[in-house]
Amino acid sequence: MTGKESGKKKMIIFSVAAIICAVIIFAAGFIIIKNMRANYEKYRPDQITETIISDMKYTDLAKVDRSQVSKHYDIPNGTVSDYSIYMSQSSDSASELSCFLLTDISKADAFKNAVTEHLSSKAAGFKSLNPTQYQALKMAVVIQNGKYVFVAVGKNTSEEEKIFMSLTSE
Repeated sequence: MTGKESGKKKMIIFSVAAIICAVIIFAAGFIIIKNMRANYEKYRPDQITETIISDMKYTDLAKVDRSQVSKHYDIPNGTVSDYSIYMSQSSDSASELSCFLLTDISKADAFKNAVTEHLSSKAAGFKSLNPTQYQALKMAVVIQNGKYVFVAVGKNTSEEEKIFMSLTSE
């Protein structure tokens, strides 16, 4: 083999190695960016609920104190990093507006089970007392967008959902 042929071979090997490295770096960057977007937190849950309450001009909802949350939700440990819960000031109303920030998207199913239990328990209390509120609980909106889980019970859940989605979508 001549020096010229050996030089061409080395150049081809170097070129192939450079292309492989570039592909690996590009793929790694793509995966990292995808994971960052999935875990991105644009707003805190209290900002989301306060925006919805303001936009919908609600005056009958009261923020649930953090010390009282366990009376309403049995949140599994390690599933939620932050939350904001508003419920009706009237005991005759099942209205609720809540937003939860999951610690990780993979925790969604475990947390949604807690939401289902909460809504079922609340519905049982309204079933015979107030059929209208019972139906509102049966039609509750529970949606997830990224790390956010939104719960809405009331008359305007579709509008509330639109605002939630506009705030939490990219």
